[in-house]
Amino acid sequence: MSNAEQKTQVKNKDQTKAKILQAVEEVLTDEGYQGLGINRIAKQAGVAKTLIYRYFGGLEGLISAYGETDSFWPSVDEIRGMSHQEFKQLPLRNRCRTIFRNFRKALKKRPHTVAVYAWEMVEHNETIQGLISARTQSSLNLVKEMMGQDHLEMSGYDHEITALLGAALLHLTIRESLASPFAGLDLDDQATWDRFDAALETLFSALEALYREKTHKGI
Repeated sequence: MSNAEQKTQVKNKDQTKAKILQAVEEVLTDEGYQGLGINRIAKQAGVAKTLIYRYFGGLEGLISAYGETDSFWPSVDEIRGMSHQEFKQLPLRNRCRTIFRNFRKALKKRPHTVAVYAWEMVEHNETIQGLISARTQSSLNLVKEMMGQDHLEMSGYDHEITALLGAALLHLTIRESLASPFAGLDLDDQATWDRFDAALETLFSALEALYREKTHKGI
């Protein structure tokens, strides 16, 4: 096989893989995770189902691969919104504010991802688990970067604090997508989210004050 033929073959393979991954998103959007089967995805992509096994090893491998795409889960660069070095120079509260604001923006652009989050709360199966595992490590790394854990821990509960805040943000975003108020708050009203933003600013400022106190005491 000539070099030109090899390049064409690789290009065709990449295009087919991209088409299959796009089909996963389309099925998710139209039918939910219940529609995620080999036959259904192959039909949506317009390819033979044998190609899904050849390129991804089966449904589990395909779902895992889709979970790693920026289409499903925003990249670290998108959530951070700047280079690692620029981000590292920001004060703690600014890092936290940046991550939470950008994460919410990213979720708003990915309604199918928000839907998967909602399904995770009521379903426990291999398909959903594949989407969870594909994103977990990158999320943990970003949390460490946000909290500055290459330096000093803020409180000893850094991971738990961000998990609680992240869970709150996700829950509220899911409720918003369902047009469901929470605690008497209208989640369709931008003023509500502006007040959430101000509340988070208060919490992040308190975290930064704790960090400064620990730094001053040399703890």
